[in-house]
Formats: sequence, structure tokens, C-alpha cells
Amino acid sequence: MTSMPRIRANRYSVMTLEWLKDSGPLDSWLSLQCDKAPALMQEIAIVLKPAMEHTASEISEAVDLLDQLGIGLIGLTGDPQHRTVADELGLAWLSSNNVTVDPDTPQAVSATSPVPDETRNSALVIEGPVRSGVQIYAKDRDLVIIGQVSEGAEIMADGHVHVYGRLRGRVAAGVSGQADAEIFCLTFEPELVSLAGMYCGSEQIPEELWSARVRVGLDGTAQKLTFALMG
Repeated sequence: MTSMPRIRANRYSVMTLEWLKDSGPLDSWLSLQCDKAPALMQEIAIVLKPAMEHTASEISEAVDLLDQLGIGLIGLTGDPQHRTVADELGLAWLSSNNVTVDPDTPQAVSATSPVPDETRNSALVIEGPVRSGVQIYAKDRDLVIIGQVSEGAEIMADGHVHVYGRLRGRVAAGVSGQADAEIFCLTFEPELVSLAGMYCGSEQIPEELWSARVRVGLDGTAQKLTFALMG
């Protein structure tokens, strides 16, 4: 009997889509779930866990499919060989050893404490709102915020920054000079944006990007930030 994909709760307080190699067609299964529970599928956040046997092109097609269906994809997890695929697609990589920090305390929160080498580059995942006055820094890794970033809050990472909520505070990616770092945001209303030392204030952000789903990168040749709407 052909096994089917499964969605189940996990430690990230988001949902993991376990995509087995012998599963039936993913597109028809996801379309069926969207028809059965459209509101749920539009609101949940997904971490995709491909089987070890899935190729990079298959994973890329699955990511495109999730985007077409309007399903929020946070990143990839599972076999370490797929980490390079996550990097190529601009997605966070979430290992089983990710750290979750309560950001409610009004003080700096840092991911700089010693960690084993094998987990040093896994994403730091913050669940819930990041309130005004809170500073979060993900050293040597990506940062994933599942919730709103309030005005007066500051989130920073040496790698990519993903905000699955409204961004109203300050955000910085590639803070140690990583020019390939990017920022991904579902509702873009920042006070300040910084990438590898290049800054942009809210008054410099094009009006059509305000409150939109936005991806921020760096044009190293022109030495300026680039903004693109995400589908």
C-alpha cells in the first residue's frame, strides 16, 4: 500500500510536512488538503522534511508548489545532505537541535553561547512576538522569527533572517559581512534594514513594498540593497 504524506506537530510549534519517497503525488495530495481545509492550509507554517532519496530538483519543485498554493514554508529539515538545497533556495535549515528562546524578557537575547560543532550553523528559531526593547542576535547562523517584531525591537543574524509575521522593528542580516545573506518577511514595515553593513531607513523603502511579502538582498556590484516582492 502506498504511504501518504503526513502533517504532524513538532517542537517548533509549526507543522512538519514529512514527504516520503514512496508517497503518492505531492501536488494532488496538497491540493486535496487545501480543498478540505483552505483556511488552515493558508494560515499554518510548514517545515518541509524530504526523504533522503529526494533530489535537489524534486525539492525545488515541491517548494514552488507550496508557494503556488499559498502555504507558508519556513525551511527544510531532515537529512543533512539537503542543507545545501536549503541554502540554494534561500530557505532556513532547521536541525533537531535548534534553540527556542522566550523573547518576552526586555533584555538582549543572544545565541552566542558555545554549542556543539555539528549544530553551530542550524537556525535559531524564536516563537512568539519580539517586543520593543528586545535585541536578538543569531551568531554564525540564520534567524527565524515566528511572530511579530515590534517597533523598537532589533533582530540580527550573521546568516539569513526570516520573519513569519509583521516586521516593524530593525532588522540586520549578514552582520559579520556575509554579502550573500538575505532577509525574508511576510509583512514588511521595518524601521531600518541592514545587510552586510549597507543600511536603508523606512523612508527609503518604495511604497509598493510596504506591508507586502518582501525579499531583501545585496547588489555587491552597485553596493546597494535590492528589494523584490515574493509571490
